Amino acid sequence: MDNIQNLIQVMQSAISPIVLISGVGLLLLSFTNRLGRVIDRARFLVKEMENENQKEIIPFQISILYKRGRILRAAITSIVITILVASLLILLLLLGFLTDWNMKLLFLSFFIIAIITLIISVILFLTDVTLSLKALKLQVKGFIKR
Repeated sequence: MDNIQNLIQVMQSAISPIVLISGVGLLLLSFTNRLGRVIDRARFLVKEMENENQKEIIPFQISILYKRGRILRAAITSIVITILVASLLILLLLLGFLTDWNMKLLFLSFFIIAIITLIISVILFLTDVTLSLKALKLQVKGFIKR
């Protein structure tokens, strides 16, 4: 009976990394969608550069899009590391239960790494949003009244 109670506690403890994985998975979906939009927009601008009169603005926009793509790649990498570490947390939790090893320090270290990589990805996401507004400002420069 005591063993079942311990298993229940382990399963309850595993819920927070699982919730972390679910939430982070939604962020990953958002980041990959944004990356797809960046790539599509860059391809469109390259085609427009051949026909457009605003040739001086388009290279700046393409440069911003390239930076956004690199930032989003880093954000996606960070999110994937978060998911990996959270998955390892669940495995460590189960191994700690099965072997009676004290893995508190390792578990805590992995949890801290997961949170740090999540914070990094959110900061990179905000950087991408800032750059997208910069690109929009270049495009609508003549229409903005100060």
